[in-house]
Amino acid sequence: MKNLFVFFFFFVMSCESYLYDDYKIIDYKKRINRDDTFKNNVYNVRKGDNLYSISRKFNASIEELIKFNKIQEPYKIFPNQSIFIPLNQKHKVVKGETLYSISRYYETTVFTLAKYNNIKNVNNIKVGKELIIPKGIKKKEKIKEKKWDSNFKTKQIDKKKNETLRDKQSSKFIWPVKGKLLSKYGKSKEGFYNDGINIDSKKGTKVKSSKAGKVIYCGNEIPGYGNLILIKHSKNWITAYAHLNEVFTEKGKKVVKGETIGSVGNTGNVRSPQLHFEIRKGKESVNPLKLL
Repeated sequence: MKNLFVFFFFFVMSCESYLYDDYKIIDYKKRINRDDTFKNNVYNVRKGDNLYSISRKFNASIEELIKFNKIQEPYKIFPNQSIFIPLNQKHKVVKGETLYSISRYYETTVFTLAKYNNIKNVNNIKVGKELIIPKGIKKKEKIKEKKWDSNFKTKQIDKKKNETLRDKQSSKFIWPVKGKLLSKYGKSKEGFYNDGINIDSKKGTKVKSSKAGKVIYCGNEIPGYGNLILIKHSKNWITAYAHLNEVFTEKGKKVVKGETIGSVGNTGNVRSPQLHFEIRKGKESVNPLKLL
């Protein structure tokens, strides 16, 4: 009902443009001089513009314009106002970049980039390839280096590190399956980046939930991962289980630590039966070997 109301509101506004010059709609089919009004996904409002006309010009929904620009009722905009347009962006891969590093730069996930760009092998992207960056994702600003007090004692720093380590150890994740490590977390000699670990195991071996939580995804839509399960845990922890042969749970189900959620397989971009396992803190991947 809310979406219908918003659409109706702006439809009426567009009709009123025939009566009131302030709301006159410029033909959306006319080309925009992007050098003057549009740069880096930001549009500079001109006289006669309203949210309806801008949404038609850029093929973006009115709801998205309101959301990303935090525009309040009665949803009026003014000349020279800067409006962020949530359009798909493009990123050209350069030497040394991985899908992981690009996902960090745009503050998104490897899963999202792989899905939008139909990438079957997330560990292999070619230099020069143009990637689509989904709507509404902005570039990550460079973080300024912090200036540390020269009088700060080393013992205090070590104490903080030890406390952080104890916090991580107390999360008590368990191994989802037993087996030999096929690939470790991080960058390999070939330059590929692994967001998790790959564990060798026989096809059909039961895969257990590493910790209690709620299943937030079950499916095989993410290219390269095959049958995949994502479980969200307390304190914004997330675990991922990929290349499964069978799935024994469903989205929305609450699971306990050690509960069987699937079986080892070789679905996705792997040949031999194995489990790809990830642990994430929000969007950031963490080395599972430090927490298991």
